[in-house]
Formats: sequence, structure tokens, C-alpha cells
Amino acid sequence: MRATRLSVVLAAMLAAPATAQAPDADPSLRQLLEVVIHTPAEMQQLMALDLDVAGRRSASSGDAAVGGVLMDVIGRPGDLHLLQKAKLRCSVLEVDMAAAHAARVALHPPVNSYTLTPAIGQGAMGGHYTLAEMLVILDGFAAQYPNLCSQRVSIGQSIEGRDLWMVKISDNVAVDEAEPEVLYDALHHAREPMSLGTMLLFMDELLDGYGNDAEATHLINEREMFFIPCVNPDGYEFNRTSSPNGGGLWRKNRRDNGGGTFGVDLNRNYGTGWAAPFGGSSTSPSSSTYRGTAAFSEPESAAVEAFTLTRQFVQVFSVHCYGDVLLHPFGWQPSAPANLPAYGIMGDFLVEENGIGHGSVSGLLYIASGSAVDHHHSAHGSYAWTPELGALSEGGFWPVGPDIELIARRHQPMFRKVALIAGAAFHQLNVQVNEAAGSNGNMIVEPGETAEVVVTIRNQGAAAATVNLQLFAVDPNLVIGSGMVSLGSVASVATVNNTATPLTFSVPANFVGIAAHLVVRVTGDGRTQDFPIAVPFTGPRRCMDDDFERDRGFARMAGGTASTGLWERGAPQMTSSAGTTIQPGTQTTPGGAQCWVTDPLAGASVGANDVDSGYTDLATPIMDLSHISGGIISFDYWYAESAGNDPLVVSVSRDGGSSWSQLFQTFSPTGTWQRLDLPLGSPMTDQMMVRVRAQDQVGSLVEACIDGLAIAGAVADGATTVLGSGVLGTDLRIAGNAPPNSLLVPIASFGLGAGVSIPGVSGTLLLDLGSAVMFPLAVVGGSEYVVFDMALPVLPGLVGLQLAFQSVVATASGIGFGGNAPVITLQ
Repeated sequence: MRATRLSVVLAAMLAAPATAQAPDADPSLRQLLEVVIHTPAEMQQLMALDLDVAGRRSASSGDAAVGGVLMDVIGRPGDLHLLQKAKLRCSVLEVDMAAAHAARVALHPPVNSYTLTPAIGQGAMGGHYTLAEMLVILDGFAAQYPNLCSQRVSIGQSIEGRDLWMVKISDNVAVDEAEPEVLYDALHHAREPMSLGTMLLFMDELLDGYGNDAEATHLINEREMFFIPCVNPDGYEFNRTSSPNGGGLWRKNRRDNGGGTFGVDLNRNYGTGWAAPFGGSSTSPSSSTYRGTAAFSEPESAAVEAFTLTRQFVQVFSVHCYGDVLLHPFGWQPSAPANLPAYGIMGDFLVEENGIGHGSVSGLLYIASGSAVDHHHSAHGSYAWTPELGALSEGGFWPVGPDIELIARRHQPMFRKVALIAGAAFHQLNVQVNEAAGSNGNMIVEPGETAEVVVTIRNQGAAAATVNLQLFAVDPNLVIGSGMVSLGSVASVATVNNTATPLTFSVPANFVGIAAHLVVRVTGDGRTQDFPIAVPFTGPRRCMDDDFERDRGFARMAGGTASTGLWERGAPQMTSSAGTTIQPGTQTTPGGAQCWVTDPLAGASVGANDVDSGYTDLATPIMDLSHISGGIISFDYWYAESAGNDPLVVSVSRDGGSSWSQLFQTFSPTGTWQRLDLPLGSPMTDQMMVRVRAQDQVGSLVEACIDGLAIAGAVADGATTVLGSGVLGTDLRIAGNAPPNSLLVPIASFGLGAGVSIPGVSGTLLLDLGSAVMFPLAVVGGSEYVVFDMALPVLPGLVGLQLAFQSVVATASGIGFGGNAPVITLQ
């Protein structure tokens, strides 16, 4: 939840002359104000007030906020009165930001640390690293990895004489190789310590992963990565001295402008658009966005520019906080760059794991002139990005406790991918397997037939490269025909496939198994990537389903940043706006009442309980689907999104949630319940999870619902699938597959056994024989699918025990054990 909102009455009291504008008001007091903006004119009116605008979020609850956006303003004494005088709707989120931060730090006291070990989040400044700690960490990198990480080098000095340090990471770090160059910088703005911490974590994981992490090794071998972890050392040190436990709100550098005012906004001091006609910076020395007396008037921005002129940066990643959004040019003007399609393709790739929105600075944030991202793009031809890390609900500029590490880790894949797309970066989009000529034409590859494999590849990177495809058989009895093809040179962000020259394989007529298992190898861009594929010999059978009427382990994931509209299981109540239904008043499973919905309650208004100010994730429990080939997950979904900019994203994990890849994304509202069928790809593992993310980051009405889930695929007779978290008090669903008119009996035991044979029963009993119990007998119908529900009692002595399941199937030809036995650990 975000900071507690005060009532409008209290906000008005704080704005009254006797308090907010009193002559003796504390000039150091900073309040966190929220301004509701509905129109471009209101946005222009706010920006014309020249206040310290900290961020932009989606609208929260209340009729007045619906359809608008929320602007966070760091308010000085009197600013609230200015906003009210301008008739902008505003409220106070935090009366005293310094006191609010101190209270948060007191709840999560950090352990002082002067290196990146033991963990990020344990720095001396309220969990964040100080400038001194940063230097120790950089020196530690160079000492521990002298062949990969350079000694820190000063590229210039700040207005107060502090060095701007640069570090290079590459395999031959002392040699200027002909490799794509990438620039990472942080702390243009002194109050954004997450930019520094996240960058140091990225550097640490790159160096530590060299030689054992294939991707980290590739990046260090094939890229030259340059890091300027602190562009604004004076401002950062000023925050430390004035607020030793973090929470300092100084943004600019520390130039003495005269008249008692200090500082130039370094991210408004670059040459491109420096004095742009659309605004986006200030000529007032007291303003938080003061652009200085001239472009590059500040030694810090001038040093970055001088260093940039010595390099050829393909990608630039200028890291900021907060907002959980990825920004690209332009900021100084509302129009788009000529290579916007490339930014779109690369942006989709960069945010695939963290799921944040991406777009232009001016479109997703506000007009901002003289910024580094625009200058690197326009003056130097780089792809330039500004990620805004974290959310207001996580502490805004100064997160505390576990949120520091949580924010830093969820964005690590994006940091890696920036370096990856500096060169060519091939990404498999799709694999299509079809019957070859001479097959029976039933659209299913079967034993005795030949198949054609067509692979679609996209070059997500900035450089062209040649890509080759190769097909390998995992099953030794498969016969590879045409096993290799070159797709030639693939241009930046181009998509190609081998439709004209498909790869081929044949399945012997006597092949035993439910699917053929192969690997497509993609070679190019200095990498070799293997993509497993499974080709089922039968159509999919339903293996599991959930109507969400009972708790079978689906849950809202921790770490979401949305303030309202969180995923819940319940009966949705209808809401509407301007005649359009936003949240339905129905679900889809016959006889049911509940589904998963982003807060089922309608609330006082359409925007009261929709998704606001971040994202919320719904996830399956970890599922053992390793016995399924060609898996497909299906569900009914409802999606409402009034602005067309916030996607609903479905992702899959094969490692229990450690990493995710995107299955589906839509920006389009459904208007009705729709059915979605998503192939899960390969490999199918015993650690499968599926995640549905709903988010609101651009100011719109967002509601999502999920119901009627099913999992299907090719499975052997006797296969057993289990759905559930194992949490006591919830349910397990045990499903079995067998031929029509057969008999199926699930067996459960405490854990697996050594594997025994039973006379008269084919196959092997995989369960613990001593604790095995049988479920009731079921007659299998035409669906070849039966399910059993098992309520887990709340008995503390069961925690930690394992339940294992296996099926016995009786047909006219005999009785046999199923070949798999999934295990659930009770919690």
C-alpha cells in the first residue's frame, strides 16, 4: 500500500495561511503532494508552476481521479497553496517526507556493509550505498577481477572538485577491441540511490558469473561495457551529510547560483533540446529543473559528453528512479524518433521479464528538455534509454529494507539485455512442425511419417549478423533429414524464417513414446542457443482444470507495486464508465460464483478498486508437468483498459518462478469474456508456473479477471497430474488420464518408494508401499480424464511431509501402473 492519504479537509488546513504559508514555516520541510491531472491543459498548468515534480503514476480511487494521471510533487512550504490557487485538485500523501522515511528505516534497520557482500540493501545510508562504499566496491571489483574490470578512472570533476569515476568491464579490459560499446550511468539526480545500487548489483553478477553463467560470459566476451555509477557526486554527498540515514531530497548538482540558490539539474543540461520551445526545464535557479546558463555549463554533464565523444556507444542506459517504466526519446518534444519501430521491438524485449511499460519520455512521463537520453540519441546516434526503477508504494526515491533488493533484482534481466542488443541478438519467436508430403494429412506427426520444422527468428539487436539453424534429435531413434540451414545475414530488428528450406526429421514406424523430442540450435551473434521442442503423436488431452471455486493453490504473488486492484478470488461486482463495462458482474464456470479478479468489490466509484499505480501478479502453484508433451494452458479472461497503453501479460516459468518468459501480451480490452489458448513450449518441467500480470502505469481504468483454467497436452495412459500448493487448509486436485471405459484408481502415499513390481500389474509402483492408500474407483468417460479433490486438514504435524500420487488403470487388456508420480510437500 502507498503512503496514507490525508483527507481533503486536512490538506486544506495545511494550506491555510496560519500553517503552510506562515512566515516562520520550516523552509526545509518537504511534503509529498499528489496532483490529479485530466487534460493536457492541466498538465501544462502544473508544469508552468515550476514545482518539483517527482513522478507520474496512474490515477487512484475517487471519481475525480478516474481517467486521469497522478503527479507526485515534492512540496515546499506554500506549494500546496499554489496548487489550490491554480484550481488543481491535490492532496497530501506525506506531511513530512523526512519523518516518514525515518519511520520506515526504523522498521527495517540495515546492517552496515562496505562491499556488495553480503547483500544489496545493507549500505550505510538507510540501506543504500554511500559514495565511499561505492568506491570500495569498485576497487574490490578491479582487485578481484583484474582481467575483466578496470581500475576506476576519473573522466572529470564535479563543481566541488569530486571525481566522476568510470569503470570498464570486458574480457580484454585493457584493450580497445572492435566490439559493441554500451554506457551505463546512474545518479544524474542525487536523490535516486536505487540507480546506483541496481547498477552495482548488475556489475557484481556479471563479474561473478563469468565462466559459469553463459549469458554473463557472452556479454563480457563480446561487449565493452562502461559504467559511470555516480554522475552527481556533490549532490549525492550533500544528501548523505544532510540525511545520513537516507531520505535526502536534493536533486541537482551543487553549483552556487548566487542569491542563496544552488544547483543545476544535470539531466536538463545536455545540448539536445536544451532551450526547447515546448518547455520541460526551468530558467529559475531555485527550480528543481533549472537547466543552467548554457548547454553543458556544468562540469559533470560536460565530462560525460567529453567521454562519450571518445567512444561509439550503441546503447546508453541512463538509470533513474522511480515509476517502474522504461523511457526512450523524445523528451524535449512530443513527436517520435524516426526509428520508433526499432525502439518498440527492443523495448518489448527489454521488459519481457519485469513486465513494465515502455514508451517515450514525453508520452509516458512529461516534457523534459536537455536530457541525456535525447542527446545520446540525437547527437551520437545511440539507442538511449532511461529506466525509472521502483514505485512510490515501495518507498519512491528511498526504498528501505527488503524492497531495495527486490527492486534491484527484478530489473537485472533488463540491464543484461541492454548490453545484449548492442550487437546482434537472435531470439526464437516460434517453431512450427508440420507433416511433410506423403503423410496421412491429419495434421499430426505420427510414427512412420516425416515432419518439416519451420523456425521464426528475430534479430532483437542493433547489428546485423548471419544466423544458422540446426536440428538435433534427443530421441536416438529419430532420423534427421535436412538438419541444417543458413538464413543468411539478418538485419537489425528484422524477422526471418526457413519456410523455403524447412528442417526435416522422420519418425520410425516402430517408435515407442507419445512424442518426439528434438532440439533446434540457433547459431549467430556469437552465441549458440538450444531450444528444445516436443512433437506429440496424438492430439491434446485435458490433464488438469480449475474452476476457482476452491483454493487449489493459485495466489497473488508478493512484490506487486499496485496500490489498489490486487488479485483476489471472489465474485466480481460490475462497474462501468461512460456506458462501457469495466469489471463484469459474472464469471464463466457453470454453477460457479467465483473467479480471480483485480479486487471483486465495485467500491464507491468505477475507479475505486481498479488496478492503480503499479502491477499485481496472479500465479499458479508450482506444477509438475514434466510428463506432458505439447502442453497448452487455457483460460477465460476479461480485460478492461481505458487508455490502450497498459498490457495484460501472461508469462511462464520452468524453474519455480526464478525466471520468466512471455507467452502473451495484449493492450486491447475484451468487452466480453474471451477464451485464450497458450502453448507452453518446451521443456515441460516439474517446476512449471504461469503468471498473469495486470498493471496500470499510464493512468487508465484497468480490471482483469481469470476463470475456467485448463491444462492439456499429450500424456500417456495412467498419467497423474496434481494441482495445489500443499498449504494446509487448501485443496489438492488429482487428475488422471486413461482410455474411455477403463477404470482408474489414484493412490497416495507419504513420499516415494524404492520402486516395486506387483504380480499381475504391469509397470512399477513408485510410491511408498507401507503408507499407500487408494482413492475411490472411477470409470473413465469419453474425455479420457477424471479428477479427485482432496482437502488438506490443518494439522501442524503434517507440515514438511510429502504426498506422492500415482494411478492404476484397468482396461480390457490388463492392469498397469501409470509411469509418473508427482510429489507435493505439505506446508
